[in-house]
Amino acid sequence: MHVAMHDVEPRLYTTVIREMIRHENDVTNHRIMWLLIGQGLIANAYVGAGPQKGDVVEILAAVGILVTLSTFVILYKSYQARGYLEFLGEEAKRGTLEEEDLPMFGWPGKRISGWRTDKWLCPWLRKAGDLLEPYLFLPTLLVLAWLFVLMEHRLMMSKGLILALVMFLVAVILCGLCIVWVWAEGKNDKEPKRHTEAPASGFREHVMVTQMTSEPKHTDF
Repeated sequence: MHVAMHDVEPRLYTTVIREMIRHENDVTNHRIMWLLIGQGLIANAYVGAGPQKGDVVEILAAVGILVTLSTFVILYKSYQARGYLEFLGEEAKRGTLEEEDLPMFGWPGKRISGWRTDKWLCPWLRKAGDLLEPYLFLPTLLVLAWLFVLMEHRLMMSKGLILALVMFLVAVILCGLCIVWVWAEGKNDKEPKRHTEAPASGFREHVMVTQMTSEPKHTDF
């Protein structure tokens, strides 16, 4: 007689996923703090340059933009990971989450295909209000500020025109980065395994074992 063994009992799936979401929130907070500290150091170097800041403005602005974009990528990954974990949590509550789909961390190498369907505004954004959250708004604001400083130093235009141009470029850069990231990561999505006869992983094995133990034994004479 074979009884299915589980690393985590199906009834504990929601608890495990809840802890993983809490971990992703903590990681996001730490990354935001790291971003602010790093930007503070770069801004302090820019201000401390004094009259000679014109000689280093391009270097500091470029460093500020690259550091922000690097942090934005990992913040955006955590944003997507939280969305995926929420999807898994809903699957677990319905009893349709397979044990093999329970990840070791928030953004696994293989994910269930179509997990954003009917839940997200588009593949790269869950809802418009998320744009005002610190993990998306702060990187946008910092790239905007450094790019404005860089273009003001390079272009002989009014500040209003430079600001409008910078806002357009930031929108294109960050939106394009998100779209490319989602497209690249989407190659690892897999088709979900749906079982109409069993709502949860391990349930079928439990039914089979129960039936085997409850079957009446017939003795031939």
